[in-house]
Amino acid sequence: MTDKAVQISITLTVEGHAYDFQEEIPLQAVEQTIKAMTQGISQQLFLGVIQAVDQRYARSVPKGWRNVGTEERQVVTSLGAIRYRRRIYLDEAGQRRKPVDELLGVQRYERMGGRVKETAAALASVGTYRQTAVQLSYLAHTPISPSTIQRMIWALGNHIANEEEAERQRIFTSGEQVAGGKITAPVLYGESDGVWLHLQREKRKSVEVRVGLMSTGRKPIGKDRFRLENKHWITAIGVNSEAWQEQILREAHLHYDLESTHLLVCGGDGNQWVRHSFDRLQIRQEFVLDRFHLQRAARRAFQDHKVARQAVEQLRQQGFQSVQPGLRVLIQQSQGKKREKLEDFYRYVHHNQDGLLDLKYRGISQPACLGAIEGNVDKLVVHRMKGRGCCWRLPGARAMLAICRHAQQLAGHAYEYLPVFSGHTNPPISSNLTVEYAEVLHASIPLFQGPDQNKPFAKRLHDYIYGR
Repeated sequence: MTDKAVQISITLTVEGHAYDFQEEIPLQAVEQTIKAMTQGISQQLFLGVIQAVDQRYARSVPKGWRNVGTEERQVVTSLGAIRYRRRIYLDEAGQRRKPVDELLGVQRYERMGGRVKETAAALASVGTYRQTAVQLSYLAHTPISPSTIQRMIWALGNHIANEEEAERQRIFTSGEQVAGGKITAPVLYGESDGVWLHLQREKRKSVEVRVGLMSTGRKPIGKDRFRLENKHWITAIGVNSEAWQEQILREAHLHYDLESTHLLVCGGDGNQWVRHSFDRLQIRQEFVLDRFHLQRAARRAFQDHKVARQAVEQLRQQGFQSVQPGLRVLIQQSQGKKREKLEDFYRYVHHNQDGLLDLKYRGISQPACLGAIEGNVDKLVVHRMKGRGCCWRLPGARAMLAICRHAQQLAGHAYEYLPVFSGHTNPPISSNLTVEYAEVLHASIPLFQGPDQNKPFAKRLHDYIYGR
C-alpha cells in the first residue's frame, strides 16, 4: 500500500454561494481528521447561513430603519465558538436593532447560544458547576469556566422561575384563562413534603424547599416495584401557603383534566402546610398520613419494633380511638424520656387521626398509590442540592430548582418558554428573591364538603372566602 492519505473534496452551496472543502485524510488518523473536518464544515455553513440571512434582512428592512454599519460578534454554539459580522440598524424610535441576533435568540452582551445554555442546564442538574464546565468544554470544543456555568444557570433558571411566577399572577390576579390539561384522572394522587437547604451570604442560614408530587396511579415494573403514571413535580422556595396552593392548582389544571376528577387522595407527614397543599383544587379529599412517618414515630415511642408494628396495624385498621385508652395508661405508667416520647406519639396520631385508616376501611375501593414522595424528593432535590458541602445563595437555589424540574425538556431542547410580562404595562418580575416566612393559617371547612355545600348561603360564603 503506497498511498498514505485519501483526498476528499466537498462543495456546498448556500443561497448561490459555493463553499469548497478539500482535505487530505492520513490513514493513521482517519477518525480524528474527519471529526475536525466536519466541525470546520459545520461552522462554515453556519457563517454562510448567517450571511445569507443578514442579506435578506438588508433587502427587506422597514423604511423607517437606518443602517449604521456592521459589528463583529462571537458566540459559543453547539458547533463551537463562531465569530461573525452582522448589520446594525436604528429603528423609528432610535433603538439599536440587530435582526440576526434576534433571530438566533442571543441577548445583548451574551456569549452563549440557546442550545449551549440548555445543555449546560441539563448537565448542571446532575453534577457540580465544575464538572459541568469540563463536560461542556468538551462538547462545545471551547474552554468554559465554572463561573460562566454559574452565571448561565442563574440567568436561565431564574428566567424559567419568573415565567412561572408571571403566569401564576396572570391567572390568580388578572383572571386570565388558560387551557386545561388533557390527562384524564378520575382519581388523582398528591403528596407534598419539605426539605431544608443550607444558605450562604444570606440573612438566614437555611431555607425550606416545598416539593409536591401528583400522579394518576402506579403500574408494576417488576416484583414489588412500581412506577408512578403521569407523574408531575411542583417545587417552590420562599413562598407562603397561599402562593404554594395557587402554584399547585395551576400545575394541576395545566396537566390534568380536573373536570373528570372526583377524588383526590393526598398524603404527607402531617405538617400544617402539607395537609392543606391541595385545598385550592376544590375536589373531595381523603388524607392519608404517610406510613413511613407513622412507623418511624411508633418506633421512637415504643422502642420495640414488634410492639410498634402492632400499634401501627391497629391504627391503620381501627383508628385512633382503638389505641387511645392504652396509650394513656402507658403514659401514666412511664417516666422520664420514655414518657416524653409516648406523649409526642400520642399528640402526633391525635392531630392526624383523620389520616390513619387505610382507604379500604373507609369504604373506598381505590388503592392508596402513595409513599413515593420521599424517594422523589431525593431524586429531585437532595441528590443535587444537599450534601457534598453544598451551600446556596437564594437566587442560585431558586434557579437550580427550576432547572431540576425541567431538566428532561432542557436536555432534549423541548422546553416551551412562556412570556415573562403579565401585560405590556407591567414590569418584569425581579429575580431578587425575598423569602416570605409568614404562614397563613389554612383549615378546611366541613360546610364546603358536607350535604349543604350546594345551598346558596354556602356558595356565597365560599365565594367570599376565595375572593370570587
